[in-house]
Amino acid sequence: MKTRKLLLTIIAVIALCLLMTATAFADTKTTPINMGDTVKDSFTAGNYQVYEYTFTLANSGNLKINFTNDSDDFIEYTLEEVVDADTKHIEGGQVRKGDTPYEDELAAGKYVITVNNNYSSGNINFSFTTTFTKAKESYTGDNNSINVIRNSDALPFGTKVYGHLAQNDEEDWYKIKLTSSGKLTIALHTAIKNVNLEIRDADENYIAAEYVGKGDETFKYELIKGTYYIHFDQTDGYGAYNFKPTFTKSGETYQYENDSINLVRKKAAIPFATTIKGHFAIGDQQDYYKLSVPKAGKYTFKITNNTTDTTDFEVRTKDDEYVAEFYHDKGTKSYKVDLKKGTYYLKFYRLSGDNGNYSFKVTPSAVSLKKLTKPSKGAIKVTWNKGTGNGYQIQYSTSSTFKSGNKTKLITSNTTTSKTIKSLKSKKTYYVRIRTYVTGSDGKKIWSNWSSKKKITTL
Repeated sequence: MKTRKLLLTIIAVIALCLLMTATAFADTKTTPINMGDTVKDSFTAGNYQVYEYTFTLANSGNLKINFTNDSDDFIEYTLEEVVDADTKHIEGGQVRKGDTPYEDELAAGKYVITVNNNYSSGNINFSFTTTFTKAKESYTGDNNSINVIRNSDALPFGTKVYGHLAQNDEEDWYKIKLTSSGKLTIALHTAIKNVNLEIRDADENYIAAEYVGKGDETFKYELIKGTYYIHFDQTDGYGAYNFKPTFTKSGETYQYENDSINLVRKKAAIPFATTIKGHFAIGDQQDYYKLSVPKAGKYTFKITNNTTDTTDFEVRTKDDEYVAEFYHDKGTKSYKVDLKKGTYYLKFYRLSGDNGNYSFKVTPSAVSLKKLTKPSKGAIKVTWNKGTGNGYQIQYSTSSTFKSGNKTKLITSNTTTSKTIKSLKSKKTYYVRIRTYVTGSDGKKIWSNWSSKKKITTL
């Protein structure tokens, strides 16, 4: 009995070995094919047969394979990418009687289609046709990781870039370089069902991310100077996309880092009566500026906010203490602040809403004309409200626009509040305005804005 069991076991092992040997040494053949070919082949009943069809794609694109099987038995196929001495599985399935279409987006490379008869009991005739549509890609080199393109050239602005995401190439990276702060605009068209668009900085930190569906969309990002990377990552589906990056400089007056008070302590003070342009960007939502006040008095801060929401404007002492604070919405508005002689720091902080540009100008506060009188023939007496500067300048002209024939009178005492101008033409209309000035540390005059004009006709 034991002998019979042993004999049966030996027979079973021999049968298994024979089956494994048959599988290992299946009827296999390899045939190179070209895109567009129609391949016709057959399997013979009783043998396990494996056929390989190799091809090379010089470019990425769309591959279509249409299988036809005229037998009731099914066959199996796999599509694999040949990578060095190994293969990477991409797709596979069964082909039953009739037509079986297959379609996918593939990267450039070497491939093999493997078809087997799955130990079918009958003869099988089958065929398949391949068609390939080349994708339009601006960069055909390897750009599927950030490290690959770190040393590559940055994209040119204003040029449309074509890309392609495939079953075996699911992400693309592009490098851009901003020489100043400003607005990056990406006009994107994608034929992919869903794709992630990301902006990352030079350290690969997330700056922005978008989940984009099929169609056209435009994205805008306010960014500081530096190197960035645009990243496309497949989430649902494959195919072609294109985008055009454009860049608009912010015109920011100071490109140095100024997002804390300590960073600007050793910087030069901003000039008076000069428009200073600033910029809020992603990750850079506050700016500091140093201001040196040469004389105690009232100063005007004219601010223009071009963002869509509120900006916080603060005047702080050198010890970073509040002097004044204003919440400034979109548009232009002026604020007057009494300041002592000394060093101050101006802080601009974006509270909410979009990033973007702003500007401001600091001047001594303007004085206003009280009245014009005509004390005698060919004379005008000008009276004004006292200012806090070092002195005043009166301008008068027969031109209402002060574009020609202007004359001025300088008053060097800030306590003087009236001046009579003589030797004017009789029965002539004159236009008059006034401004004040503060003497800066360099001895130069820092002028306020002109007052509103008044007119008078002489005797």
